[in-house]
Formats: sequence, structure tokens, C-alpha cells
Amino acid sequence: MSIDTSLVDTLNRWGEGYGSLVRVFSNDLVYAVILLAALWLLLMILKAHPIHEGWKNFVKHLIIKGLVILAIPAGIAISISESISAIYPRQRPFVADSSVELLVPHAADGGMPSNHIIFMVTLVTSIFFYQKGLASVLAALTLLTGIARVVAGIHYPSDILVGAILGVVIVYLYRWFISSTSFSKLLR
Repeated sequence: MSIDTSLVDTLNRWGEGYGSLVRVFSNDLVYAVILLAALWLLLMILKAHPIHEGWKNFVKHLIIKGLVILAIPAGIAISISESISAIYPRQRPFVADSSVELLVPHAADGGMPSNHIIFMVTLVTSIFFYQKGLASVLAALTLLTGIARVVAGIHYPSDILVGAILGVVIVYLYRWFISSTSFSKLLR
């Protein structure tokens, strides 16, 4: 038995007594991260471009910064994650091992890497360049989500780890690419 399967077995058995908590942590914390990221973006744009200076200017910057800082890297990350899942359709723990109880409803599709984690880590890493304190809070929520998805029998720890590494690498490569072009001012 590998460390991956051993951890899933142990955590899954422990999590059987905490179904509601596992459900919230494995599926719903992503919405908290999205909400906090959106609020951060809104406040950042409000500070740089107050509404009293003109709604059009505020909305234009909100859309552009939202796309460049958060949406495009997240879209790239999810596209890469989906491509990897299509090429390498690794069975989820609850499918591969009949002793793993699925604690949260989920499809039996490929689980490598975790789309939740790659998406959340992409947002966390993108925000890290601007607001390290908020990024730390979001990273803690992301860590809880990753652990809960293992507990729920949805992912192996390696699915979570690969998703996290890819999220960080994608943001760094994206920012490197953007900063080496004429679009670099959009990251400021």
C-alpha cells in the first residue's frame, strides 16, 4: 500500500464521523476564496480609481485587472488541469478502492490533478504578489480544502500536491510572460 492510499484510508475512516464538516470544507471553501479574492480586487480598484472620479474608469479598471490578475491565470490553470485529467485519467480513491467511502457526492471522473486546488492556488498565488496577508488566509482555506478532499475520498494527497504545484508554477510563468511584454503595466 502506498503512502497515498494509506493516507486516504486513514483520513477517510476518521472523516466518516464528520460528514457535514467534510462537505463544507471540501466543496464550499472554494466559494469563500472566490468571494474574498473578488472583494480584494474590488477594494484594490476602488483605492486606485475611486468611483467619484468616474464610474466608467472604475469599471474599466475592475474588468481589466480582474481579467489580467485573476481570471486569465485561473482559466489557464483549469484548462491545463482538464487536459492532464483527459490524458491521465487517474481513478479517484472511492472508485479505485471499495473500502474508501465517498463522503461527498462526486462523479467518478479523473482526479489528477485536483481542479479545486489548482484553481484556489492560482488565486492565492496571484493575490500573493499584492497582498501577502490575505494570500496567507486564502492559503489556509485552500489547505483545509485539500485535506478535506482527501478525507472525503475524492482525491489522493498527490492529486492535491500536483494541483498546488501547478497552480504556483502557472502563475509565475504567466506573470513572467506578461512582464516581458508590453502588457506588464497591467500587472501593477
